[in-house]
Amino acid sequence: MASSPESLNSRVLSLHSRARLVQQKTAMRLCVQVDLNLDYNSSGGTDLIELRHYSSDEYIAISCPWSLPGRDTVSGRYRFAPEQPPGVIMPPDVVLDRILNFKACNPDYLHTPFWIDKACINQDASDEKEMAMHSMDLVYQYSGRKVVLDGQERWVGCSLGLLFVEIKTVAELTMLRRLLDSKFAEYIDNEPRLLVPVEEAVSVLDLIEKILNDSWWHRAWIFQEEFLASRHMILLVPCTLDRTGLFENENGVDLFGKTAGEIEVRPLNFRTEVTNFCLALYRHVDKAGQDRCSEILKYARRYSFLYRSKYAAGPSSVIKAMSPAILEDIGTRGITVPSDILAITANCCRYISRLNSHVLNDINESLSIAVLTLFVMNGEILRHDVQREAILKQTVFECLCTAKIRVHPPVPAGELIFIKMCRFPAVTMRASGLMVRGVLSRLDKKIKVKVSPPDQDLYWKANHVTQMNTLNEAERRLLNALAKHLHDLQRTTGQGGDALHTKVIEFLKEHEAEKAAGRTPQYWSLHHIQVMMAKAVCQAIAEGRELWLSRLHVPRKWTPWLGIFLPDDTFDVPGNVSFAFTARETNHELKDRGAKLARKNAWVTSLEVGFDPATEQVLPKKWMNGLYFFNNKEHLRDWVIPWPRWMQ
Repeated sequence: MASSPESLNSRVLSLHSRARLVQQKTAMRLCVQVDLNLDYNSSGGTDLIELRHYSSDEYIAISCPWSLPGRDTVSGRYRFAPEQPPGVIMPPDVVLDRILNFKACNPDYLHTPFWIDKACINQDASDEKEMAMHSMDLVYQYSGRKVVLDGQERWVGCSLGLLFVEIKTVAELTMLRRLLDSKFAEYIDNEPRLLVPVEEAVSVLDLIEKILNDSWWHRAWIFQEEFLASRHMILLVPCTLDRTGLFENENGVDLFGKTAGEIEVRPLNFRTEVTNFCLALYRHVDKAGQDRCSEILKYARRYSFLYRSKYAAGPSSVIKAMSPAILEDIGTRGITVPSDILAITANCCRYISRLNSHVLNDINESLSIAVLTLFVMNGEILRHDVQREAILKQTVFECLCTAKIRVHPPVPAGELIFIKMCRFPAVTMRASGLMVRGVLSRLDKKIKVKVSPPDQDLYWKANHVTQMNTLNEAERRLLNALAKHLHDLQRTTGQGGDALHTKVIEFLKEHEAEKAAGRTPQYWSLHHIQVMMAKAVCQAIAEGRELWLSRLHVPRKWTPWLGIFLPDDTFDVPGNVSFAFTARETNHELKDRGAKLARKNAWVTSLEVGFDPATEQVLPKKWMNGLYFFNNKEHLRDWVIPWPRWMQ
């Protein structure tokens, strides 16, 4: 972030006011259809193949570098009928040959149309193209989906990535299969372990580097496509070897797929195993080998493995939050139009508020400031304890990694998704700071809940981290013990635990009723997050930790406790008053955002904050998990969060 006479917050505020884009997305998929027969042969021929545009919500989304030097021949064999639509650029023959070959070899996709940017977006219409760029998340997110046909569930559509590096020997193919099947390294208890001698493992690096040399891994737009398609993405890798009977499962199915002249690889599987392998190998090789592992992880890393790993393998292996990691990965890849980073970032990070790249180019503002603006206007929570001097020496990607507030997920599962959702639900930028709608509560009593030894033993025996969206019997017992403690507190001291006791009991009854009806909270909904927070409270109770009760902050007025938070420490500073700031999307906000995105994950805020009564400004200190029952209508009000000092 280069130094400037003008403060960062002034530049962010100015850019936001001049370049904010009222988001428009299109869910319509104008695809390409080709009539194929089962006996189609793509290996040659000069017969004319007619293409036609076809609207469909079931399609194959193609992921391929725009430029293919040496492979860019367009012979005229493929033609649109009755004529080529305006603004369409015909993809090279080799790309269309491989798409049709995949369709012909996989009967499930024989009649499925395909979507490819060159042929499906009017490249001459700037407004249409801009809208299409901001809709890429919908294209690849929806490329594979589950449907029910004749009472049977099946997946329709996919994303198809085209690599051009060729696997030429059976030895390479065998090595790749062993890598994908976790034969070189295993990952147990967040610890990677090497399963083969170092000498053999080093040769595996050669194969990984060969695959990663393909330009598919080095383009920013393609990073976005694979990130959004996730498990729906299939990579085609050229391979003309006869592999009959070599790589079949017990049912005789080729593990490398059905496509003639190609092998099919899931990039999610590839990145997972490459990450695991590099983490395991890193500790056993010299500096040159470690540098190779670090370079590989720049282009093929699995975020969740790196977040949980006990070991690092260079800077690219350290992941604390998803948004900065996404920005870092985009920044390491090539892009023809630098301002396209804004659309790619917004698509990957699920941002609603966006910037108009055309305006950015007109006003000559730096791309770094634009990325920072995008980050802030979409509710990403910034630290206030960062030194300005340190920030100015960093790139924007390093800056955001440093400046994003550290979040400690409530349960050890789905951590990065949870962290990605920890944002201010709605932000209005002002000269004084960010106007955020939420609840300010005063943290004023710490309690310890006594639990019977049998209930405590049951909790540790039944504690399964995979049960993220439901409470087990042991957890329900601990919450009942909490409710009893609150009730006794009210009865013996009259301090106001009755309202919170009632809310906890109601929460448990509602959860039991939903469970009895066979329903569980939708993953990453507000209800699901509340269950996760309840599980964190249960763990704190089982560990004998203190809970921090909070009451709605209303000056000079008593209010009942309605929040239960988990403090980082047990020390009270005399005269120091702490506050909690919580915010979550309203149902209307969630519905509106869900209509624009493929996913409807809720956004939440749960912070320990400082509060200045004179200015009524809220100063974030750190993330703080908690279970709270504030009214999301009556208790809400607007609060000002000042700009961090490093931005002023």
